[in-house]
Amino acid sequence: MKKGLMTMTIRSPGKIRLLLAAAPLVIALAATPAFAQDTTAAPLPSAPAPADDTSQQDVVVTGSLIRNSATATAAPINTLSAQDFVTRGQNTIAEALQTIPANGAGTMTRAWNSFGFATGATAVSLRGLTTGNTLTLFDGQRSAIYPLGDDGQRSFVDLNTIPQSIVEKVDVLQDGASSTYGADAVAGVVNVVIKKEIVGLHANVSAGISEHGDGGEKRADLTYGYGKLSEQGFNIYINGEYQSSNPLYARDRGYPYNTNDYSRVCNGAGNCLTNETINGIQANGDFGGLGSTRVPVVQPYLNGAPAYEDPADPRGNFRLLNASAGCRDLKAVTLTPAQQAAAIGANTPTDPQICQQDNINDYLQEIPKQQRYGATAHVTVNVGDRAQAYATGTFYESKTDSSISPLAFANQTAAGGTQFTLSPVILPTYICPRGTTVDCTAANGTLNPNNPFAAAGQQARVNYRYDLPRRTLSDAKTYRFAGGISGSFGDNWKYDVNGTYSEVDLRITNKNYLIPQRLIDVVNDGSFNFVDPSQNSQAIRDYIAPTNVNNSNSKLWQVQASLSKALFALPGGDLVAAVGGAYRHESVYNPSANAPNEVNPADRYYSINSVSTIGSRNVRSGFFEIDAPIFDQLTLNGSGRYDSYSSGQDNFSPKITAIFKPIEQLRFRGTWSRGFRIPSFQEAYGQPTTGYINATVSPDQPGGAAYIAAHGNNNYAKLPYSYGLTSSGNPNLKPETSTSLTGGVVFEPNRHFAFTVDYYHIKIKGLIGAPDYSGVEEAYYANNGVVNLPGISVRPGIADPDHPNALPQLGFVEYQYVNTTSETTSGLDFSGTARLPLGHGINLTSRVDATYLINLDQTTPAGVVQKFAGSLSPCNITSCSGAPRWRGSWQNTLDFSGRASLSATAYYTSGYSMASVDYGGDPSDCSASLGSSVYTYNNGDAYKCHARRFIDVDMTASVKVGDRFTFYANVLNVFDAKPDFNPGQSYDSGFGYNVAWESQGFIGRFVRFGAKIDL
Repeated sequence: MKKGLMTMTIRSPGKIRLLLAAAPLVIALAATPAFAQDTTAAPLPSAPAPADDTSQQDVVVTGSLIRNSATATAAPINTLSAQDFVTRGQNTIAEALQTIPANGAGTMTRAWNSFGFATGATAVSLRGLTTGNTLTLFDGQRSAIYPLGDDGQRSFVDLNTIPQSIVEKVDVLQDGASSTYGADAVAGVVNVVIKKEIVGLHANVSAGISEHGDGGEKRADLTYGYGKLSEQGFNIYINGEYQSSNPLYARDRGYPYNTNDYSRVCNGAGNCLTNETINGIQANGDFGGLGSTRVPVVQPYLNGAPAYEDPADPRGNFRLLNASAGCRDLKAVTLTPAQQAAAIGANTPTDPQICQQDNINDYLQEIPKQQRYGATAHVTVNVGDRAQAYATGTFYESKTDSSISPLAFANQTAAGGTQFTLSPVILPTYICPRGTTVDCTAANGTLNPNNPFAAAGQQARVNYRYDLPRRTLSDAKTYRFAGGISGSFGDNWKYDVNGTYSEVDLRITNKNYLIPQRLIDVVNDGSFNFVDPSQNSQAIRDYIAPTNVNNSNSKLWQVQASLSKALFALPGGDLVAAVGGAYRHESVYNPSANAPNEVNPADRYYSINSVSTIGSRNVRSGFFEIDAPIFDQLTLNGSGRYDSYSSGQDNFSPKITAIFKPIEQLRFRGTWSRGFRIPSFQEAYGQPTTGYINATVSPDQPGGAAYIAAHGNNNYAKLPYSYGLTSSGNPNLKPETSTSLTGGVVFEPNRHFAFTVDYYHIKIKGLIGAPDYSGVEEAYYANNGVVNLPGISVRPGIADPDHPNALPQLGFVEYQYVNTTSETTSGLDFSGTARLPLGHGINLTSRVDATYLINLDQTTPAGVVQKFAGSLSPCNITSCSGAPRWRGSWQNTLDFSGRASLSATAYYTSGYSMASVDYGGDPSDCSASLGSSVYTYNNGDAYKCHARRFIDVDMTASVKVGDRFTFYANVLNVFDAKPDFNPGQSYDSGFGYNVAWESQGFIGRFVRFGAKIDL
């Protein structure tokens, strides 16, 4: 055991289950002596102060400029305290925010951050309006964005950079707040508030592991603080924390999540899902043709074409290049004569022995390896009797390591500039040293040792997939500094002056990504060993797939000041006015990791996105707020902000709120505001950025049957494939503008109970996005590749090497971002809290939070209203993870005189239609999404038209030993809930479930033990 860090090794799943079952009992027994020592009733924990609570100390309310003890907010705010993180067993702020009900469609979880555009980052999407419309603040101040955009488009702040151990609370303002904070606060604000004062030494260590014995994690943090503001007039503390978590792979769990052979999933009539492994045999015995695996197969070629014209001539069959080695570590399959005949029909004649490769089982990483650590120093000083100053500095580093399936040698370079396709890959008869400028012949070369047909004067077409998985490593270093002073002078004039500087330095390292020009080089000089690929030297591997390192950064600095004063008395209290101004600079530098190469288009990587964004701008802002308690029962508030951008845009954002309290126990509240979102750097200046979606050509769609027939009914035409959506920036974009309103009721009949219901409605105009491409697939296959849609161009994909003259798969859909039409969302927020004394010092706290999504609609340029609520859409934003109508949580905590606690929290996400509405689907017509988001049996019937709800229950327990030590245990997913197997979700990326909402179901039951020391 390392000093200061608790480690745990448990190898037996049976023992893990025993520990899980025993943990609550052990903690309860340990707590018993503490209960016996004090049987008197402890005071009931006080409820969080309502918005209009009057204390003697000025408070800062998220969404307001006014520091005032009597300030009330009409906007719904969901506050997560440091204690909430403990009682819910949440180890990171990112993890906690993912579970709030208001986090909707478009959220970025750690499972998404492996190979998404914003590799290594996480973010939330309030109201389902994307990460770009959720503003994240630190103590009310902005922070530098992540250098990579969500979907290569939207700017956001990475939640992985927040040091949880010093966070006092997180306020989630569930309302538009552009009148206070400016751009991007359309859907709401996440304000992370760190502790102002920490005294003494505080340490926390924990370790956890799943009941399967994998996915282990470790955490440690240490904080030391000195000085009390009330006594010495200052406080200074330093903090450090470390966290690490191990990766999880698909192969770590059982069927059907550990494979892409779904052919064992069948209906009552005997129809089964598709076996999508490479060279897989279907449940009915069908074989769709030969694919490329990490075991090379070859076919004799002559002058760039098959050496034998008759595909039934066995001399022209594909065969194992190294028959003596067989399939090595892959599954060997012997084809029947009927299956061989099918391969001939697919124009991939092959010998009976083939090898199957399961990329999901071999390579798919469900949860990336992650490591996070950082340090913070904070000082607060009383300046005289009427002012307080602070300064804080944080360094935080977050690293991830992800892997995914390897690439085939026959492929196409990434979108951007002129693309190069290498297909098929032909091994020459003779090889010559690299750099030979004349044709390689018998006169100047030697027979190719990789080509078994060379002695016969033939070439060899080789089908081969690289044997090393692609790896992407992210390393984000965040530097954040802030300082300021607030206080009062004269006749109670209040001021607040602060500034901040932040920077994110990001390094993305890509390994095992191939460059076609270099493949051509090693094919022609024979230096790559196809006969036994495992014998290739590291030098050869480094040549064909050199490590790609891309450094980017983003910066932000800001200064702002505000002044407020109570101007005169009204019947309900003082009218308070505040004014202020701010100036900030923000920039991003993200050069392309795979820039276009017009001199030699082949000298670029496969697969690495060409995305690039470089830009900067300055923002000048002025703002005001007036709070007017008209009389005791009615308070009105008005605010506004004007922002002027050096890039040419400007905007004024007003807001009006009202609180009406007819009786002490009942409060009505409402808000109206206008907001805006400035085009992100990626949207305005980004170079071509490509994301991929999966599709399947159905024989029932227009042109589908003819397309499949033209390809000999082979797997190229029948199985799911990917095509790219390539977007480019548009400097002429206008800001999105929004109108928001909320209205609700707060009912607090007594100090034990509180209930709230709020309605929200947000409409965004000038929505920035893609032109409507929902008809591209149908038009492409119906019109032999010709697509005439406004603002859209298409490129074909890699040609079918076995039918090179047939229409290729759809390859790329290309467009510039445009201001489209509008998006509207509305819903209801519910919350309820009960705090009940049960006697003998035992108190029960029960809290329910829920959000119901009434509608999430987007209007296309053609005037068609796409309704996403309760469906798998919007796929273009959520990667087909959907917009569930209901999300909620229910937390119940028993507190035993402050000496021990036991808590259970249930999280609920409702089911939804599998319709991909923005790709032409219809929630009321399952058939409209067949072959895309709705998986089908081999007879064409739908597998599932609806995804079921997911419920996850977490339990935590803690006990104090003396005044200095606390021991705790967390059991996450205590009932071991499984995700709904439904492979059309998550862009059919091989997960088989919805990674946005159900990742804990894949992880399974998870136990964590820890200890805290407070000195």
